[in-house]
Amino acid sequence: MRSLLLFPALAAAVLSCGISNAVAQPSQTTKYVYYTISGDSASKVYNAMIRRGPHVNGAKAYASTAATSSQQGKLSQGKACEIQDYRLKIDFVIRLPKVSNPKALTGAAGSRWQQFSQFLKKHEETHRSIWLECAAQLEKDVRAINAPDCSVADAKATKLWAQMRQSCSRRHDAFDAAEQKKVLKHPFVKMVMSQQGSHVAAAAVAVKRKKKK
Repeated sequence: MRSLLLFPALAAAVLSCGISNAVAQPSQTTKYVYYTISGDSASKVYNAMIRRGPHVNGAKAYASTAATSSQQGKLSQGKACEIQDYRLKIDFVIRLPKVSNPKALTGAAGSRWQQFSQFLKKHEETHRSIWLECAAQLEKDVRAINAPDCSVADAKATKLWAQMRQSCSRRHDAFDAAEQKKVLKHPFVKMVMSQQGSHVAAAAVAVKRKKKK
């Protein structure tokens, strides 16, 4: 994600835009991108996901969420330095599997695939929610900064940014660990295991953390 960049105010008298910490929410966009898979059985569809799915931190995954953030704000020096008009925006790209010919999967295989694809979508959208909760807290904390001079305010904001990234990463990791256990118990995956035996290639459910300077 993008490192902290604050833009100095042109004058100490620059006014804030009046955004309330209690009601402001981080700005976000979400783009859904699909990779196509095919097959006429649960096993074939699953194997196609393993072959064509995204890689996250070097590991195969069924789906992924890339989050790219940008920030803006002004350092305003008066009797003290405040960070005004601070906003954080996150652009999400959620990558999910899509069966090219849904009619090829019939009966239980088709219904269980639909359940699994919805499970993956909900999983990735939960990652998005985690990011937004972290971002909302960061916005609140940064807007509350009051320092004797702007170099101190900038340093405090940079520290808050680093702390948010670490704490949010831990939340993502904990969520993925809990969800990974659910995958093996999912009806679709259990059907695949019944068709392929115990030697089923596993993939991760994980979030991709994109960093930009």
